Amino acid sequence: MLGRRSASAALAALLLLVLLSVVVQAWVLPAAVERAVTLFPEVRPLTVPAIVWGVCSIACWQAIAVIAVQLLRRRRDGRSGIAPGKLLAAAGGCLAAFVALVVAAFVALNRLGHTPPGVMLGLLAAGFTALITLGTLAFLAGNPALPSV
Repeated sequence: MLGRRSASAALAALLLLVLLSVVVQAWVLPAAVERAVTLFPEVRPLTVPAIVWGVCSIACWQAIAVIAVQLLRRRRDGRSGIAPGKLLAAAGGCLAAFVALVVAAFVALNRLGHTPPGVMLGLLAAGFTALITLGTLAFLAGNPALPSV
């Protein structure tokens, strides 16, 4: 069982991760894309789509983190409110949106002929990770009476 102290620590860690992801969205991602364009001028047409894709992808994970924060707060405070199933469904929707972004990026990069192995493998790994997480959420939502360890 997750105790009150553990839930508070997990809550603080999640909030810190959300703040860190905002920094990545606002400053690190655009700077990284600009460095890539400086090194490889042929990818200049992909600058705006890369930043938009990155911001949208990070936003999906931020939404999932906010949902996790809500679940942890409910657990910590012993409150009822929004049903956990609805929160898990919302997290599943965010994961599905992320998978759609990965597929769109994969197809667009293939269509434009920009398919470096590192980028493609990263997209595949991110997509499969999201699909596995989505499957896990579906399993948890369908089995609410799992025994606690």
